[in-house]
Amino acid sequence: MAEPRIIVLILGNGFDLDLGLRTSYKDFWESEFCPKKYPAPIIHHLNQRWVDSREAVKWYDLENELLNYYKGIPDPSKGKDIITDEERTLLEKFTSYGQACGWYNDQLELVASLVNKGVLLYDGNILRHIGEHLKEDALKSPIWRDRKALSLIKEGLCKYLTSIYGQQYSSNSIALNVLYAVNYARQAGNFVKIYSFNYTELPVDYGDGFKSVVYHVHGDCAQEKIIVGTRDDGDIDKNYDFLQKSFDPGFNPPALVADLLEADEVIIFGHSIGENDRQYFKAFFKQQTDYSRPHRKDITIFTLDDSSEVEIKRSLQAMTDNNLSTLYGLNQLNIIKTSGIAENPAFFRQFLTEHISDDVQVDVIMNQLLKEKLNVNQQADKSK
Repeated sequence: MAEPRIIVLILGNGFDLDLGLRTSYKDFWESEFCPKKYPAPIIHHLNQRWVDSREAVKWYDLENELLNYYKGIPDPSKGKDIITDEERTLLEKFTSYGQACGWYNDQLELVASLVNKGVLLYDGNILRHIGEHLKEDALKSPIWRDRKALSLIKEGLCKYLTSIYGQQYSSNSIALNVLYAVNYARQAGNFVKIYSFNYTELPVDYGDGFKSVVYHVHGDCAQEKIIVGTRDDGDIDKNYDFLQKSFDPGFNPPALVADLLEADEVIIFGHSIGENDRQYFKAFFKQQTDYSRPHRKDITIFTLDDSSEVEIKRSLQAMTDNNLSTLYGLNQLNIIKTSGIAENPAFFRQFLTEHISDDVQVDVIMNQLLKEKLNVNQQADKSK
């Protein structure tokens, strides 16, 4: 009998998207739960950043942009405000009755500007203001508002994900079949740990201690505690420490780094392994390119398409000091594109066979999967 293997499965947002869940950054930003009208400089920056291309924005783009925003602040000790001194002076005197006595008649441009920034509300006529809205917050420092904005993003994201909880997902998705295959290997006696970078619960519970091997790296909405932020950066001023994940009061990630180093097999599904989470992966990939300590491992990365495969390889290059070829040479590394499985099912079949000992069951899974993919492609062709 073969020795039990240590298998680590890592899940990113691509896992939820493959299930058919609306968990993209765009879905959240367009929802009622996103604080996109809150008058914080960081919200204004994010609103302007992807005006015409929000469809393509990923969660790691948001995390990168938090750091880009910080780097654009001239003086981090003061912050970078979107409210001018003139607008601040007006706000300090603003009341809902000012219009009645004509006090704002010569300041309508300032009032309109504050309305556009979401600080004041009006009922469709710039001359009939409903009154104060976020005056108290707007008069606080931009740093204070940025801190609150990040808190509102986390709160809103949890509410959004809770609102779509139970949303119908594809029961025959590639993601679900990967999860099933890994759990099959667990039930066969292998040691399995599942690390999810998502804030959502897994779509199934296989029982038999399954939940005990699942870890949420950055929290989950079921516990109403999640972490959103950028990577550690020694150049960030203490006033903006809150932008870094590691400064979140709830930051206490599980031992992913140690488990990766000890694993015999690593499976990554729908995670970019990009710059903001690189601290979890770099030691592992560096180890796997070390000729002096050869420890061959099976590494399978599931990603969407050719474009995302290139992004993955660039990340691997960066983490191995441009030794991607060595990583291939010292390990069994496979990158499987989920969008191309219908046309080239051999690699996925091999993956299933290595984890599921029942060949008949593998055939059933592949037949159902390919049939579903064929139906989807046919429907897409008809809609053209």
